[in-house]
Amino acid sequence: MASTPMISVYEDILAGSIVSLICAVGNFMMTLVIIGSSRIPSMKSSFGMLTINQNLAEMIPCTTCFIIFFFGYTLNWKTVIDNSYLIGASAIITVHIILISFLLISLNRLCAILFPISFNVIFKGKFLAALFCANWWIPLSISTFILVFRMFLHTKHFSIIGGVLGQCRFVIVHEGWFFDESKNEICGSLLEIYRGFQTPLALITTVVDLSALLLLVILRNRIFKSKSAETRRREMNFARQVIVQGFVFTIHAFWYQGGRNLMPTSMPENWKIFWTTSFSSNLLHIFDPMIVFICNMEFRTWMFGVRGKTETKRITTIGSTSMN
Repeated sequence: MASTPMISVYEDILAGSIVSLICAVGNFMMTLVIIGSSRIPSMKSSFGMLTINQNLAEMIPCTTCFIIFFFGYTLNWKTVIDNSYLIGASAIITVHIILISFLLISLNRLCAILFPISFNVIFKGKFLAALFCANWWIPLSISTFILVFRMFLHTKHFSIIGGVLGQCRFVIVHEGWFFDESKNEICGSLLEIYRGFQTPLALITTVVDLSALLLLVILRNRIFKSKSAETRRREMNFARQVIVQGFVFTIHAFWYQGGRNLMPTSMPENWKIFWTTSFSSNLLHIFDPMIVFICNMEFRTWMFGVRGKTETKRITTIGSTSMN
C-alpha cells in the first residue's frame, strides 16, 4: 500500500489563500445581491425575498469556510483546525437550507408560469413566511438531533457540552482540504444518510427548472399575452436567472462526483480532491450572484445607475448653460 504523500506548509497556504479569496469575493457579491434585492422596485416581491433568503443561507458556509481556510491554513492557526467540527456543523446544516431555498425559487417561477392567480396567494404573506420557517427550521432540527442529541441515545449521562462535543462530526480533512463526516460506532452512517438527501433535492430542483424552461418555450405567447413588454422582460429575466443557476448547480454536482477522473493522473490526489470539493463548492458563491447580475438588468442599472445619472445631470447642466 502506497504511503500518503506529505503535504507541505506551502501547499496549506496556497489552498487556504485560494478558498479564502473566493469566499471574500463571494460574500461581497452576495451582500450586493441582498442590498439590491431590498432596494430595486422589481425585486420587492416574493422572488426578491426568496433571493435574499438564498443568499443569506449561502453567506453562512461562505463565511465559515473563510474562517477555516484563512485562519486555519493560510495563517496556520492549529486551534481553528482542531475545532473545525464546529464550522462543519454549520456547513452540514446550511447546505440543506441552501438546496431547499433553490427549490423554492424554482417552484416560485414554475407557479408563476402555470398558476399566475394561485401564485399570488401561495407566495405571499403568512404562507411565504411559513415556507421560510420550514426552510430553516427543518434542516436545523434534523442536524441538531444528529450532531447534538444523538449522543443522548448512547450515554447514560448527557450534557449540552458533551453532546456538542459528541462523536457525530463533520470535520476538515487535511488530505484534500475538504469537509467529511467522521465515521464511528455512535454516529454510524446516519450523517452520511442525511447528506444523501442532497442528491434528490438537487434532482427535484433540476426537474422543476427544466419544466419551467419547457413551458416558457411552448407557452411563451400565451403566458405573456396580457402582460406589458416591461413585465414580460422582467419575468423572462427572473426565469433565465433560475434556469442558469440550476444548470450551473447541476454541472457542479457532476464535477463534485466525477471530476477527479478527468484530471491528469500525475496530479497529486489531495489536489484532485481539493479542486472538486472545497474549490468548486465555494466558487458557486461567486457564480450565483454573478448570474443574478448578468440576468437582471435592474441590478446592473442599480449598481452603475447612480454614476450614470450624475454624468447625465452634469451634461444636461452644461448644455443648458451653454445655450444661455
